[in-house]
Amino acid sequence: MTEKNLVPLPDGDRRGAARVSRTQRRERYLAERRQGTLPVEVDDNDIQEVPAPSQEAQLPAAPTFVLPPRVQLEKTRSTFGRIARLSFFLCVLLPVVVVALFYAFMASPQYATTSMFAVRGSADSSGAMDGAGLFAAAGGSVGGEIADSFIVQEYIMSRAMVEDLVAEANFLEVYSRPGADPYYRLDPSLPIEGLVEYWNMMASVEYTLENGIMTLVVRAFRPSDAEAITRKVIEKSEALVNEISMRAREDSVRAAQREVDLAETRYADARKAVASYRGVTQEISPEKTAEARQSVVGSLEAEVAQLESQLTALRATMSDNSPRVTYVRNQLAALRNQIDAERRRVSVADDGSAEEAVLTERLSRYEELVAEREFALNQYQSSYETLEAARVEALKQQRYLTVFVRGEAPEKATFPEALRWIAIVGVTCFFVWGLCILVAAAIRDRTA
Repeated sequence: MTEKNLVPLPDGDRRGAARVSRTQRRERYLAERRQGTLPVEVDDNDIQEVPAPSQEAQLPAAPTFVLPPRVQLEKTRSTFGRIARLSFFLCVLLPVVVVALFYAFMASPQYATTSMFAVRGSADSSGAMDGAGLFAAAGGSVGGEIADSFIVQEYIMSRAMVEDLVAEANFLEVYSRPGADPYYRLDPSLPIEGLVEYWNMMASVEYTLENGIMTLVVRAFRPSDAEAITRKVIEKSEALVNEISMRAREDSVRAAQREVDLAETRYADARKAVASYRGVTQEISPEKTAEARQSVVGSLEAEVAQLESQLTALRATMSDNSPRVTYVRNQLAALRNQIDAERRRVSVADDGSAEEAVLTERLSRYEELVAEREFALNQYQSSYETLEAARVEALKQQRYLTVFVRGEAPEKATFPEALRWIAIVGVTCFFVWGLCILVAAAIRDRTA
């Protein structure tokens, strides 16, 4: 153990040792007085007045506390501290200074326009509606407006919008002006993907779901350029909303019209089938023919009943061989034969051949054709009513873009936000540097 390992006691411990030394001297003086070895009488109150040897000579050696060599720290600057300070300058201060100098002397002022608009639909107030129907209609309308709003938001930041701006708003010329700074100036030779990324940096659109309002912010290096670009974006957005609304209406009406066309074709075919069948059978309606034959049979049966009653009355007064009874009996036989013939004509062809369909078969076929015609007619009427309802509903589903804050040419440059970006760069670099220093210190302590 060497002298550099000894640590002197603090001043408080020295004062305590001095007090202990004075007490020992007083006790030693009193002992010598009792023994009579002192040559001079000294009052007890003067004990403190006795000259004592110098404090340096009388104080015993102060106790010391010895530290192990590993705990001792040399009063020299370590290499790690120098590296930490140098890295702080390079990783934190230097980037902040560079960014501050860029925004102070190089960054070009950017003028921003703010526009606010919303997608709205026409409300239905033409007739009364119950609560459930009103709620369903309102929910469908609001859902359509929200969907269209998200479509417009994505379209504004999409490649299609960039292509429209390049073709109609001099997009490349506006953002590649020589007076712009190198960082924000557009390179006209970039591919379309690069132009889309640049457009997403110079423009932003936010959609608020609570009120359905979209906020569009467009930046440019000149106020007139920002206003022109904003107007073109709103114009294209309005065209898109109108196209979406028109397409939805046309789709619904087109589907209903297609159903009407199919039903009309079916009804026409059914009518043609009935007419063709009438031409082949040469009768207007087998139903009418059956009714006529049924009426003939009924009249014959009525005559038979009358003759039977007459025959019964004649037999009561005449014999069976009398001419009058024989005549009536022959009439009855003729009528019964005619009734049988009429009934056979319903199930047997008129000429006795199998080529001509009997009345029952013709009647069954005719009823099928008539039923098909009636069903086609009902379907045609129903589809036509659906078409009219679709046209009315299409008018209700109309969408349009309501612009209530149109971006005008600004008078003051609001971008780039120098203080904000300097603070972001400084805080980010500081946290990254601090994290790296903490990791390096931990590794240094583990390996020491």
